[in-house]
Amino acid sequence: MVETSDDGILAEYMVSYWSMKHEKLDRPTKLLETLYITERYQAGENLREARSAYDHAIWNGVPVSEMDRRLAELDQFMRDLVRERAAQWGQPH
Repeated sequence: MVETSDDGILAEYMVSYWSMKHEKLDRPTKLLETLYITERYQAGENLREARSAYDHAIWNGVPVSEMDRRLAELDQFMRDLVRERAAQWGQPH
């Protein structure tokens, strides 16, 4: 089932992100989509609309140093999100 709430959509990307990291999968396209969605979430935008409008071409011309910075921020955001969700769900972290 595909989630439609912002929290549900973000949870899907959170699971996918940690799966990629844990399995050491090289999926740059999915990683960039995850970055885009999390940035939209942090901006308070509708994730269902953001996901349907996503086009990987938005990354064309973004400097490598900018991508490195944003990916580091994504990693920290996901770490914080996991801790937050674990606390919500009553799981130790």
